[in-house]
Amino acid sequence: MNERRAGASDWTEQDLLTRELALERLAEAEAETVTALEELRASPAADPGAVELLERRLSALEASRARLAT
Repeated sequence: MNERRAGASDWTEQDLLTRELALERLAEAEAETVTALEELRASPAADPGAVELLERRLSALEASRARLAT
């Protein structure tokens, strides 16, 4: 009998993104993050911690997209 781990997905292969779709999603997330960062920076009471978090997120998104694109 075929034994499976509890909670194991039957759809593992179908859950995988294509590189193109992953790149599209990363580009969308990157654009949203840039917009949020610009809006936050334009605010006179911008929280430096929030700005830093968005900058770090943007850097991570850019690095991920660059790795996928090669």
